[in-house]
Amino acid sequence: MSGTITIRVIKSFEYRTIKPMILRDIDLSMKTSELKEIVDKYIQTQGPFLPYRAHKYDTFKIFHKAHSHKPNNLVINLETDDGLLDTEKTLAEQGVEHETEISYYLNEDYQRYRQNPEVKWE
Repeated sequence: MSGTITIRVIKSFEYRTIKPMILRDIDLSMKTSELKEIVDKYIQTQGPFLPYRAHKYDTFKIFHKAHSHKPNNLVINLETDDGLLDTEKTLAEQGVEHETEISYYLNEDYQRYRQNPEVKWE
């Protein structure tokens, strides 16, 4: 089964620096580690992601699923960590479906932002 997913590449939580990446016809039976390879290659080769290339990313987390509520925080879902994706499991096993939005970020930055969710620019 395949679907369209949106990857929200987060460079900065505090400044809300987010760039969406729309991936069509993604096989939902692929492992999260395979998705990471696709996304990393896309960031390194596509022009709009030039400012995002020097930053590191290591974590996927479900932000929103189609036809469900969105979190109050515009950057990332701070309400729960249930949506963290395990690199050894398939996307479908973890609840990823057609039109799911997934955040991609550096976990260290997320933990720091979670302790003090302050936005420096509005």
